[in-house]
Amino acid sequence: MENFKVRPQLGFGEALKLASGRLTDFNGRSRRSEFWWFMLVAIIANIIFGLILMAFPAASQIVSIIILLCCLGLTVRRLHDTGKSGIWVYVSFIAGIAYSMYFTFSGIANEMTSVNADPTTALKMLFNPVLGILGLINLVSSLCVIIFCILDGKPETNKYGESPKYYVE
Repeated sequence: MENFKVRPQLGFGEALKLASGRLTDFNGRSRRSEFWWFMLVAIIANIIFGLILMAFPAASQIVSIIILLCCLGLTVRRLHDTGKSGIWVYVSFIAGIAYSMYFTFSGIANEMTSVNADPTTALKMLFNPVLGILGLINLVSSLCVIIFCILDGKPETNKYGESPKYYVE
């Protein structure tokens, strides 16, 4: 068995520089510290822009989507570090979009936010089987991605490349 050594943990600045330099790179592997520091900044940026653009919901949504798209490559690389396929990210992403689109275009969103909403109609719409299935797929795939991102990377080289954290002396 090989004797793996651990490289020093990435600091905040190093992690952000590394992650932001590879926003459109879906190949290779990324360490947990790189992923979580970048996600922290992305979440804070999303909150700040959401508050600033509160009066312009469409602009706020566009900024949120841009921030989300910036995180896709990093999330795929993080999954690669744990030996998982990036397809998990795409399933979660597509399930979220499908859920949101169905919720919006089926009239459920309008019914739920109308001025004189009928609670019984709203409850019937919420228990819509298509909405329930899409929501369940979205929930399960998103939880899988989060759990995979929490796991430590594989120390050995895998099909996605060498470990960014471990090395053999």
